[in-house]
Amino acid sequence: MLADIRESHCGLLPDSQLPAMLAVQQQRDRRMTEALLAAPQPSVLLAGAFHVRKDLGVPLYLADLSAQAGNAVLILAEVGRAVDASMADYV
Repeated sequence: MLADIRESHCGLLPDSQLPAMLAVQQQRDRRMTEALLAAPQPSVLLAGAFHVRKDLGVPLYLADLSAQAGNAVLILAEVGRAVDASMADYV
C-alpha cells in the first residue's frame, strides 16, 4: 500500500511521510465505514478508488465489523490502471 500511496502522489512525498499517510488512509477508511453503517439503509458511499477497493479500503472494514453482506463495489478505473475481481465487483 505504501507503493500505491507513493505513486498516487506522483513520487513527490518523502519516504519519511509515507507511514503517516498510510495511517491517514486507514483512519479515513475506518471513519467512512462507520458513517456508512450509521446511515439509513440502503446507502451509497462515493469515494476514491483506493478507499472503496475490496482488497484495501472500506470493504475490509465492513468485513471486520461483520457487515459485508449485500455490498457491491464499483470503481471508475483510470486509463492504464489494471483492476481485477479482487479489487471491485464492477469497473
